[in-house]
Amino acid sequence: MLRRCAVIALVLYMIALSFSTAVTAVESGAIEAVVTAIQGTAHIYTKDSTVGRQLKKGDVLRRENEVRVAEKSRIELRFPDGTVMRLSEKSHLKMSELSFNKQTDSKNIKVDLSLGKLWANVKRLATSDSSVEVRTTNAVAGVRGTVYRVNVDEDKSALIKVYDGTVYVANPPRDVSKPTDKVTAPHEVSGPEEVPPPYHEVSMEEWTAIVKAMQQISISPQGVPSKPEDFDPKADSDDWVKWNQERDKQINF
Repeated sequence: MLRRCAVIALVLYMIALSFSTAVTAVESGAIEAVVTAIQGTAHIYTKDSTVGRQLKKGDVLRRENEVRVAEKSRIELRFPDGTVMRLSEKSHLKMSELSFNKQTDSKNIKVDLSLGKLWANVKRLATSDSSVEVRTTNAVAGVRGTVYRVNVDEDKSALIKVYDGTVYVANPPRDVSKPTDKVTAPHEVSGPEEVPPPYHEVSMEEWTAIVKAMQQISISPQGVPSKPEDFDPKADSDDWVKWNQERDKQINF
């Protein structure tokens, strides 16, 4: 009888511990992206291992995981709030920030697209402190609920097309080197020297563009943006676009 009571107590303790762990995970804000569709082959890479593991439907991706999609392949990722992102062949995507507070419906999703094509269908943000951003080498695309896509070529140029809603596009913040406080032994300092052309300091001005529905913007490899302009949806409608639009019809926010 005592043994039976002990077993029951242990089972109840394990259930309570599991529930406590789940609540802690929700409160901490950590989230995962789930692979909801895959055609062909894609691999996941973690910070602890350079050896990729092949992904399958139902697998999860966490912060700092990287996805690399093989040739003639596609993958769809779904976040807990319903936001969906899809990657085309030869795409490389890193999960930089993933957090979601279910109580306040606030979220912070940042992904780095270094190569390839990404399609995003973002659930409208409920709070002002929420953020969903797709970052490339030379630009950051942020949204408040919209459908858009980002292309990144090998030369690091980028193209952003918006199908619904509004996207703000800006240059990414630069890393500023902090001055060192290291003390060195006394040494001779040479006098000022004239710096001949073409050597000169170049300052990168901050810029932000608002791209509306059925508009596009391109960013050069040097980070120079074009002006937002309209695009023809018929000319834009290739197999990649059609597939994403068909998948979007199945989304139920």
